Amino acid sequence: MVTANVRFLTNNLVADLTCRNADLQINLQNIGVLTPLSLIRLDNARTLQIHLSPNDSIGELVCNLVNPKSDTLGNVQRLCRHIHCMNEQNRENFIKKIKNGNIKSVSQAIKEADKIRADKNASR
Repeated sequence: MVTANVRFLTNNLVADLTCRNADLQINLQNIGVLTPLSLIRLDNARTLQIHLSPNDSIGELVCNLVNPKSDTLGNVQRLCRHIHCMNEQNRENFIKKIKNGNIKSVSQAIKEADKIRADKNASR
């Protein structure tokens, strides 16, 4: 889906953003990044640089939703994780909403994914 290439000072990390939140946080800590994921903005600071790379067509859709000035690494990871955990039918419907322009931002996509998850859990 999406890979994050993170550079902090002289340390580097390549992370698949479908990983669990805790795993990503631990990997970032291992290269010296102590900031919580939800506070790591994507707008390439001098000491912490983040580059997102799509790995497939879904990753391209996700990257097109990203606004580097307002989105955080945590939100992009959360969205990737939500999509990764969806069943095939929900994923297809979700992708259609992005392609049709019904979902235009990472935060809007997270809200929609949370709604799908809540509806799935309510039907159990």
